[in-house]
Amino acid sequence: MSSKPKPEAHKYLELDPPKNLVFQRPFDTPKSQMLKLKNITDTTIVFKVKTTAPNNYIVIPNCGEVKANSVREIEIRRNSTNEEFPPNFKCKDKFLVQSMMISEEEIEQGKSDSKEFLMTKFQEIDKLKKTDPEEYTRILGEDRLTCDYVLPNEAVPVHEAQSTEELGMSRDSLITTNNVDISSNTATIPANVTSSTVAATKPTSTHEAEELAAAKEKIKELKQALKGFKQDQAIQELTKGATTAARDVKATPAQAQLKRAAPNKNVIPVEIVVLVALLAFLIGAFCF
Repeated sequence: MSSKPKPEAHKYLELDPPKNLVFQRPFDTPKSQMLKLKNITDTTIVFKVKTTAPNNYIVIPNCGEVKANSVREIEIRRNSTNEEFPPNFKCKDKFLVQSMMISEEEIEQGKSDSKEFLMTKFQEIDKLKKTDPEEYTRILGEDRLTCDYVLPNEAVPVHEAQSTEELGMSRDSLITTNNVDISSNTATIPANVTSSTVAATKPTSTHEAEELAAAKEKIKELKQALKGFKQDQAIQELTKGATTAARDVKATPAQAQLKRAAPNKNVIPVEIVVLVALLAFLIGAFCF
């Protein structure tokens, strides 16, 4: 008995670029790539974007509609990071653009560009992946993209066509991308975002490996030196404070003795008082 042929996946959109997104390093500031979605049908198509690394990217918008025979641009922004990548770094992040048709009634009700409606709609379709794979394939269109991180003046890698298995884009590895509310210009980041799935390949030569090891050792030495400098400063501050306090305590008895020994400028010496009294007595005796 022959097996039933699998239904062919629908093609609703054409992507530009079609296979890979290129982001230029370094990522000390966010870097963006524009992705064009061209509707090649005669009806409104809705889309949703997923990625294997939602913590690394923001997509504006991450879902929406594309009118019949028209093009819509979306921005895929690579977030800034302090992470340093080796020269031969190979990015493993991937994107999936899902697309499907909706009913004329839903279009007339203005639901085709409602984020809440679209998220619910695509979640319902995702459930068909396990319960009714044929229906899932019949309804949903899927386009896959890989990512490349390139250095300035570096040639863009050329990618051959890859199957779903080669791309490694299992249903569990894909998560809806982060979106931005343009009116408030604030990003809505999921609380349970996964960590980056990027990984660095090993250096291609012994010389590069030695340079990398030397650089890491130098960074380690600088960190230790900085730590020691901060500790020395703290010790000096403590010592200075203790010395000042001890000097004040020791000086107090001596200062008190000097204060007691010093003559009071406001008190008249006894000798002067006696001399004035004697002088007054003589003047009185002489005059009277």
